[in-house]
Amino acid sequence: MNRRTLLAASLAAAATAAVSGCGSGSGRKPGELEVLYRVEKTWPHLEKMLKEAKKEYEAAHKGVTVKLTPVQGSSEDYYTKLALLNRSPGSAPDVYFHDTFQVNADVAAKKLAPLDSYLAKWPDWEKQFPESLRQAARGLDGKTYGVPISTDNRGLWYNKDVFKSAGLPENWAPKTWDDILDAARTIKRKVRGVTPFCMYSAKIHGEGATMQGFEMLLYGTPGGTLFDHGKWMARSKGITDSLKFIDTIYREDLGPKKADALNAKLADKALFEWFPEGKLGISLDGGWISGSWKPAGPHPWPEWTKKMGWVPMPTQGGEAPGAVSMSGGWVMAVSSYSKLKQKGFDFITVALNKKNAALYSEGSGDLAVRNDVASDPAYLKSDPSIEFWTGLAKVTHYRPAYEQYPKVSAQIQEAMEAVTTGSGSPADAAKRYAQEVSRIVGSDNVVSTS
Repeated sequence: MNRRTLLAASLAAAATAAVSGCGSGSGRKPGELEVLYRVEKTWPHLEKMLKEAKKEYEAAHKGVTVKLTPVQGSSEDYYTKLALLNRSPGSAPDVYFHDTFQVNADVAAKKLAPLDSYLAKWPDWEKQFPESLRQAARGLDGKTYGVPISTDNRGLWYNKDVFKSAGLPENWAPKTWDDILDAARTIKRKVRGVTPFCMYSAKIHGEGATMQGFEMLLYGTPGGTLFDHGKWMARSKGITDSLKFIDTIYREDLGPKKADALNAKLADKALFEWFPEGKLGISLDGGWISGSWKPAGPHPWPEWTKKMGWVPMPTQGGEAPGAVSMSGGWVMAVSSYSKLKQKGFDFITVALNKKNAALYSEGSGDLAVRNDVASDPAYLKSDPSIEFWTGLAKVTHYRPAYEQYPKVSAQIQEAMEAVTTGSGSPADAAKRYAQEVSRIVGSDNVVSTS
C-alpha cells in the first residue's frame, strides 16, 4: 500500500466516524453553518480571518452559529478530506474553501451550488472584483460556483548574501533557463553548505510540483501549453525540455538532496531554515512566501526585505514576452447539499468584505482580490514585493480548468518524480506521461507536436 493509499484510508476512517456530526445532516445543530478550510504552519492567516468573520457574522445574524472546521496539513490532505466529506449530504460542509483547479470537477459531480442569483444582489461583486477574478470559479456551463479569496503569481526568489558570496550580482536578472543553471552552478562551486536551487518536483508536493514547478517551465517554452484548441497536449518538445531542466538540477546536484526533495516538509525547510540561515540560493516559488516572514507569520524574519531578491522566471531561451508566471487561487464555495445556501453565501460576503479581505491578504502575502484592498496604501506598504508580483499578471497563465485536469496533474507529478529520483530519463518520463494522458482523456482528445 503506497503513501497516498494509506492517507486516503486513514482519512476515510476519520470521515466515516465524523459523518454523524458533520455537514447539513442529522448531526447538525439547528441553525449551525459549517465552514471547512485548510490550515498549516505556513498558512495561518486564513483561520485568523475566518474567526473574525465568524464574530462579525454571528453578531449580525442572531440564531445562526458558524462552525469553523479546520483540516490540518497540506493541500493534498485537504483535497482528500474534502472529497471524502462530499460523498454524502450528511457529511458535506455548507461552505468550503476550494482550489480553483478542482471547481469544474466538483461542478460535473454536482457537488457545488451555483451562486449567480446571490451574486446578482451583491453590489461588491461587479464593483470590487475584477472580471479576470470573477471567472476564477466559473464553470463550463457559464455559471459561477465560488467567490475568490486569493490569487497569486510565481517567480524566482534568491538570497542576496549567498549571491554575494558566490560573486553573483545583487540585482540578478536572468534572461534564460541557462542563466538560472549557470547561477546555480556558480553557487555550488563557490559557496559550501548551500543548496543552489530549490523547486517542488515530487508527488508528495501535489499541485505545488505541477504548477510551481513543471508548468512554470512548460509555459515558458515556445508554444508550451497543456491544452491546445480543445485537446490535451500529450507530446511536445516543451514537455521533454521541462523534464530535462529538472533532470539537470538533480543530476548535477544543484537541487535539494533526494531525501529533502521527497519530503512533504520541503517548504518548511526552505522558508523557515534555508533562506533565513543563508543556506539556499534560489527558489522557484510563489509570491506569497513572504507572508511567512512577516511579524504575524509563522516564522518572523525582519531582515527578509534586505536579504531577499525577487525576479521573474524567464522563458526558456529569452523568447517574448521574456518572462512567465502561473496564477491560481482559492475560492469560497457553497455545497449543493447545504440546506443553508443563503446563509452560506451571506457568510462569504462577510468573510470577503474589505476589512476581512485586507486582513487575509496583508498577512498571507497572497495578492488582493478586491479593488479597494489592492489600492489601499496599507496593503501596498505591507510588503515591498507586492507591486512586483501584481505586475506579473501581464505574463501569467492559468491551468486548464477542466474536469480531467486533476488526473492529468497527477501524471505530471509522476513524470517529475521519476526524473527527480533518476528512476526514469526525461524521454522515458515524457513517453509514459503521453501514454497515461491518452488513457485518461481518450486518444481522440490528445495532440502531439513532437
